[in-house]
Amino acid sequence: MTSQIRSTSTTCSGCGSESSTVIATGQDYIYHGSADTFRYVRCDSCGHFYLNPRPDISELSLMYPANYGTFSNRFQGRANLLGRIKTIVNRKRLKGVVEHLPLGGRVLDVGCGNGELLIALRQARPDLELFGLDWHFPVETRNTLERHGISVIEAPLEAAELPAQPFDFIIMLQLIEHLWEPEESLRRLVRALANDGRLLIETPNTDGWDRRLFAGGAWGGYYFPRHLNLYNFERLAELLRRVGLAVESQRNLPAPLIWIYSLQGAVQARFGWKSSLTKIFGVKNIPLIAAFAFLDIAAIAMRFTTSNQQAISKKV
Repeated sequence: MTSQIRSTSTTCSGCGSESSTVIATGQDYIYHGSADTFRYVRCDSCGHFYLNPRPDISELSLMYPANYGTFSNRFQGRANLLGRIKTIVNRKRLKGVVEHLPLGGRVLDVGCGNGELLIALRQARPDLELFGLDWHFPVETRNTLERHGISVIEAPLEAAELPAQPFDFIIMLQLIEHLWEPEESLRRLVRALANDGRLLIETPNTDGWDRRLFAGGAWGGYYFPRHLNLYNFERLAELLRRVGLAVESQRNLPAPLIWIYSLQGAVQARFGWKSSLTKIFGVKNIPLIAAFAFLDIAAIAMRFTTSNQQAISKKV
């Protein structure tokens, strides 16, 4: 924890206002890439949540170190049980949309990480043209994806050159919250969508009932310093409408990893990041992750709002 991340002040990406109120402060409780303290604010005009000051985009390598989860085999399906569960859950969530894609349909996964979901889609629908976009691909990951016939676009979304031929389906799983310019980035993706093409987003939800338990800064949805913008149902739907999309559905999803990250943050804020308790609340604790998943499933059944959400929208 010796590096200092270069940061700059910013304004609300939802309405442009400069007026905001600090709602949470915290550190990089997961990767400890910096000793800096970061703060989350709420826009006084529209209620949008955002990190301010925020890291410069030039600091990507400090924000996402080599051992970052989706760059490593930390969540890969063939490597461990958690990876297999994660892939099965994601395939199930996408099944209803993927089944209706045309023969030879084109799919782009933005922020695809190790590409596990794209590989699963290749196995489920060999006819699809698949593309994965991320700001960095380790050589092994790139080679694996290309062996499966998956095209790789290596660049931040804000600067990526997208293919001229439109996509039928674009996936953004836990990605929009990482973007410096979410509205402009979505407009780029809308231009890349075919007529009636669909965009699926999954992202943390600031209305999650558990955020109140860790509101001071430990809530895993803040994920300092990587989550730059956070939404609830209403703010996300408004953003999608502004960029030319019609929202077809929104729903709550279980958020077991946010629970895990929240507990890690709470422990480290009190006992320090070297505390042995952090291992207990690690991502390898499958029984604990399962317990939080079932807790959120029960919460959804009782009409509580969880800290994870999905929105499916169509180009109009």
